[in-house]
Amino acid sequence: MMAMSSILGPGLLRDLTEAKADLTRHGIVLIRMIETDIEPAIVIQAKASISSSPNRLSQMKEEELDRLMDGIRKTAMKSSLELRRLYTRLLATMGTEFMGDLAKELEGIGELFKWDRIAKVVDPVSEKLQEKGFAPIALSDPGEVSEAFRVELEQKWPAAFARFRNLVEEASTVLSAQAEQEKSRVPVPKQKKTVKKR
Repeated sequence: MMAMSSILGPGLLRDLTEAKADLTRHGIVLIRMIETDIEPAIVIQAKASISSSPNRLSQMKEEELDRLMDGIRKTAMKSSLELRRLYTRLLATMGTEFMGDLAKELEGIGELFKWDRIAKVVDPVSEKLQEKGFAPIALSDPGEVSEAFRVELEQKWPAAFARFRNLVEEASTVLSAQAEQEKSRVPVPKQKKTVKKR
């Protein structure tokens, strides 16, 4: 089988390589922002939930409140870590050279890199708050994490992802056509050598 580089051609291969690098860069930025900004945003929401229930708060001893806040921070940290690990695995998946498989997987990957999925990171903290009689929390939009996070998630990442996905689909089409062409080739039977009679 021909090498992928020779099938795709230098132009498409270059564009695909650049798009993959660009997408990876934006993915890493998102992962770092999740690491540094998500947890503080969750803790702020948790404190607001606790403060909004003065009656329940007054029934808690200081040590109990300290344990609750410590548990909230640890839960937020764990939930954030799980999301970062998920995104790291997905970025690694996009590094494959099997264009056909990747083209099929990109739709699902794109859905996971959206705010609806990221916002679920607060769910474990909400459960912990509700167990103690406080209201659940939510992050309503990416701006509650940071404005830079909103721009990265809603503008830069989608543009990079769309470009990469289009190029992967183009590459997959080219490679599939080449594979079909190779299958259709009928090997020419070798002619038997005839021995002349003397």
